[in-house]
Amino acid sequence: MKKSARLSRRVVLQSVGAMVALPWLESLRVAADEGVAGGDPVGPPKRFACLFFGDGIHPPEWWSKGSGADLELGPAFASLESVKQQVNFIHGLQHPEAVVGGHARGAAGILTGIQPAGGRKIQAATSLDQILAQRLGDETVLPSLVLACERPVSGFHESGYSMMYSSHVSWSSPVSPVPAELYPSLAFDSLFESKSNRTHVSVLDHVLEQLNDVTREVSSADRAKLDEYATSVREVEQRLIKLQERRVEETEGDPRELLQRPSDGIPNMIDEHSRLMADIIAMAFQTDRTRIATLLLTNNLSGQVYPFLGLRQDHHNFSHGWQNKEFASITRFWVEQYAYLVKRLAEMPEGDGSVLDNSCILLANEQWTAHSAPKVPLIMAGGLGGSYETGRTLDFENASDRRLSGLYLSLLDRMGVPMNSFGNSDEMLSEI
Repeated sequence: MKKSARLSRRVVLQSVGAMVALPWLESLRVAADEGVAGGDPVGPPKRFACLFFGDGIHPPEWWSKGSGADLELGPAFASLESVKQQVNFIHGLQHPEAVVGGHARGAAGILTGIQPAGGRKIQAATSLDQILAQRLGDETVLPSLVLACERPVSGFHESGYSMMYSSHVSWSSPVSPVPAELYPSLAFDSLFESKSNRTHVSVLDHVLEQLNDVTREVSSADRAKLDEYATSVREVEQRLIKLQERRVEETEGDPRELLQRPSDGIPNMIDEHSRLMADIIAMAFQTDRTRIATLLLTNNLSGQVYPFLGLRQDHHNFSHGWQNKEFASITRFWVEQYAYLVKRLAEMPEGDGSVLDNSCILLANEQWTAHSAPKVPLIMAGGLGGSYETGRTLDFENASDRRLSGLYLSLLDRMGVPMNSFGNSDEMLSEI
């Protein structure tokens, strides 16, 4: 038996309480290619993620100019300097004002391009991520990963819209937002299907022997990937353990409670919360557990607070002073969380490049300032398997077609899910 024949297209390590998928390996590609008619090569999968934060940005610092070696970044993008050649900075694209304008409906509109219905009738549209999940989700264990760092809100806004629209970016149908996971520990469990009463036991401890068996069957390059993957899982586990330990100390609880899952697994600080969620997305993509993810960082009308930035009011209050240095620091903070995920993916080798190279990672806000939506703040990292160039400033301010939904049509097409129309557009944005 040839070595490659021992490896299936999808390798999954299993034991009691755990199932762990391996990252994409060149050794698996060899095995897969043998079963493809004509011997056409099977490359790494393409992936899509969108991170969203609401209530606008600080415009004076949100700029870029030039491309390639001449690409210059404004202060809002300083955290992306080291990976800017793998990022496109997109300016001037629009959703209709009725889709994202105002506070109550922007989150629901950002990935749907549709104005939600007012009043008691819930009516939006299936979001971009869930269209991809419904078409491509059967290729992975999890069709998609839907995460959030802020609790959803209920009731109605004074404008007459349900607050459901303000705290959900992912919609499986026009009337059904996808419930988002707030707890990093539960998101981690869903990723690896480990039993909650054994979360204190390392997932790697469950599958170490099987991992070693697979390691002996792969190339030396793939061994390095498996080592890096194991380290990534271990790091997140250790951070979750530290969170549990700190929570026990804060509540003066019995240390033996560490053996049980905490009843409240949400970190106290949003910076730690958001980075744990980014780690989980990175591992989900690295292990091919899913290829589609969304992370809602803040709601519209957000109540997030940032004491570590020296700020004492909530996000929404600061958004009304969008021209001030306080809101500038909030804008930079959220770009930094996005940059953290982008860098994690860039460091994960895959094929001839990285996991980031085979992904499209968006960062979007529904508005330009607190109550104005002349354009959508948007960053797009990764080349989606060579589908488009990166390291560019793409300015659509004076373009004849500025529809963000046209970009989504282009992404759908390059993900292998062509559609005739999306939102308010029936043409792909060719400039991408």
